[in-house]
Amino acid sequence: MKITKLFYKKFLVVISIIAIVLFGLNFYAKNKIDEVLQQKITEKGFEYSGDISVNVLFGNVAINNVELSKDSLKFQSNTISVSDFSYYSFLINDKISIGEVKVSTSSIEGKLPKKTSKPISKKDTLQHKKEEIFIESIIVNNLNVSVVDAASYPIKMANINIEISDFDLSANSHKKIPFSYDNLFVEIDNFEKKTSEVQAIKFKKFEFKNNDIVIDSLQIVPLKSRKNYIYHLPYEKELLDLVAKQIKISDIKIEEEPNLSFSANHILVDNVFFDLYLNASVLEASKKFKPLYSKSLRDLPFKIDVKSLDIKDSKLIYEEQTKKNHKPGILVFDELNAQIKNINNSEYKTEKFTVVDIQSKFMTDSALKIRWSFDINNKNDDFRISGSLFHVNSKNMSSFILPAYNVKMDGYINEMFFDFEGNNSVSNGKLNIDFKNFNIKILDKQKNKKKFLSWLANLFVKDTSKQGMVKTKVEKLERDQTKSFWNYFWKNIEKGLQKSLI
Repeated sequence: MKITKLFYKKFLVVISIIAIVLFGLNFYAKNKIDEVLQQKITEKGFEYSGDISVNVLFGNVAINNVELSKDSLKFQSNTISVSDFSYYSFLINDKISIGEVKVSTSSIEGKLPKKTSKPISKKDTLQHKKEEIFIESIIVNNLNVSVVDAASYPIKMANINIEISDFDLSANSHKKIPFSYDNLFVEIDNFEKKTSEVQAIKFKKFEFKNNDIVIDSLQIVPLKSRKNYIYHLPYEKELLDLVAKQIKISDIKIEEEPNLSFSANHILVDNVFFDLYLNASVLEASKKFKPLYSKSLRDLPFKIDVKSLDIKDSKLIYEEQTKKNHKPGILVFDELNAQIKNINNSEYKTEKFTVVDIQSKFMTDSALKIRWSFDINNKNDDFRISGSLFHVNSKNMSSFILPAYNVKMDGYINEMFFDFEGNNSVSNGKLNIDFKNFNIKILDKQKNKKKFLSWLANLFVKDTSKQGMVKTKVEKLERDQTKSFWNYFWKNIEKGLQKSLI
């Protein structure tokens, strides 16, 4: 009995000593963590506050009511918890190893700082290489963001959830991507960002999971009316209105060896409505050089390899107002589908050409097919574009040029075939067109036919163009390098039509 009592007394003494030691260690660890956080965060120019609780026995740390701020940017979180901190890894291997970091119910508000290109010194690089941090799991729940960028444009995101497994900072600390991970899950709701004075981009949901991205209800929305938007721009530019039901990007890989690269097996853009409206009656067009697509892809600051991209069940509308108080000319492409293969700017690619196949209905009725190919790495920006258009009536022919130029066409296009080759400077090719009963009407401001001018114009219309096939060549058409590729393509068609008719 005495032995039992003595044992219990010794046991209680040992437990009390352990409890006191743990209490002391917890107290010491809490103060030490708070001191280190204050020092490190203050060195970075931030202000910090939070209530810290520590469990040394299990390697757990929780920081409640966290506030972190710098200038006008502020981060707040109900709880940041760290569990399963490895003392052995820290004391023996000089490496921070953590089981889980969890950030709950957080927000980021304020203004983002301007980007600065501070040179990285050799000393900084060596210090950065010493950092070794491994975290088995990082979880961010219910993060909301409401900030403005350096241009004072708002950015909003709701209910951001992030999960990262096997996060390792030591393996890649000297690289552009300073960490590696095994699995990543990201979910964002209701993203909104103003991109200019006249445009904003939105989507309802973004999800990155298993190396796939899904974006639901992507929108590019106008912030100004068609009547007034042009007065908020420095030069002539289209007002965009886009709605995409869904975008899927499959099997994404981002690598850094030997260079930073992005690859994806397939991109699907589903059910897009895209309206481009240009008011060309107020401002001068931009004189800035516009590269062709091959050059834009070639000059990306990273390597890209997208095996295929599909656009399905979409609609494209282009409207252009050339004179004040006139209706815009309009071009409509219904039932638009496109397949793009081999978007690859690597000099070691096996397939040389990027190939684009487009099928659509022009102005609802007329079947249009286009095949377009180019080599991204060809520094002359050589390309070839060919295709066909069938059964175009006079109403659809006049839909664009009548409001824009007061010129009306009567007649019917049975079929048209085109095949052009070119580069950044000049193009050549051929256009074959079969007209029926073709006639030109030049109208006055009230859209009444100017009989004499129309009669004079039709004197110059070739007789063969009024009935039957006409074959023409387009030679040495110079590119306006301040215009887009599609303007270049249209100029080839326009030149072919002129030679066919006049």
